[in-house]
Amino acid sequence: MDSYTSGQGHSPENVVLVDNFTGTAAEKIQAAIDFAANNNKKTVLASDHDYYITSTIIVRKGVLLQGGQQTSYTIGANLRGFEIQQDASLVGASINVDPIAYNKEAVYLDGSQKFYNTWNRTILRDLVILNWSGGHTGTGLKLFSGTPEAEISFVDFENIKIVGFDKGIHLQARKITSGRTWINANRFTNLSLDDCVDMITIDSGVTVPNECSGNSFSNLQIQPSSYTKNILQVSGMYNRFDGMLWDISEIKHSNPIVTMTKNSSYNIVDIPSLPSNRYVNNGSPNNKLTSI
Repeated sequence: MDSYTSGQGHSPENVVLVDNFTGTAAEKIQAAIDFAANNNKKTVLASDHDYYITSTIIVRKGVLLQGGQQTSYTIGANLRGFEIQQDASLVGASINVDPIAYNKEAVYLDGSQKFYNTWNRTILRDLVILNWSGGHTGTGLKLFSGTPEAEISFVDFENIKIVGFDKGIHLQARKITSGRTWINANRFTNLSLDDCVDMITIDSGVTVPNECSGNSFSNLQIQPSSYTKNILQVSGMYNRFDGMLWDISEIKHSNPIVTMTKNSSYNIVDIPSLPSNRYVNNGSPNNKLTSI
């Protein structure tokens, strides 16, 4: 077993090794996570090889699933790849989508878990999320709130690359018959999005009862392709986007590629390479800081 998964840099009594369990790849990973969650362990370590998974991995509350430099998880069926619970974390791996007709989410957070305070420990970091099927389907990273008082707030997403999906990042706070839903105050730092149809979509009302507000996307690097239709579609309030957009000529239409919806207000877009004629503001007020 390599030095990484032998627990180097981790307290041995708090480390669980995936490859100490048996079964299919998904069964081994889930068994290690469940053992850690049930025995007050903190870290599950995956080895530096590929795990071909054919069932959804649920990262349980309080558990960090940690990969190495060469760890990869290949999603081998049309199913959600990883679901992250409150205070759980996913760090250091490539997540690859194999099915060409994929229409699920590679990584998913649900507000019913109530990620709701500044001291929650959830983090997603150092990930490559890649749909390598060529189908440009499915969603790379989805945050969803759709039950009463569901909330995803104060979660950090760092150093993540998302490539080849229909939707790269999708935040959705759905309006429900009673109660409120939120996806607020999350930080997305040092993200790269490449070859997605819709790079970032934020879908909500302007504010409560269904709100996506105060989310910060900083140091974005966005690379469109001939499949790309939209860079940003934004609802909610006080969301901010800054970074670089490359090679707009790759996009095969001349319509707006950044849209502030009618349900948007006080959002800020700071992308110097975005032409003014490719930006449309259907809300009020929003602000595009720089233009060419």
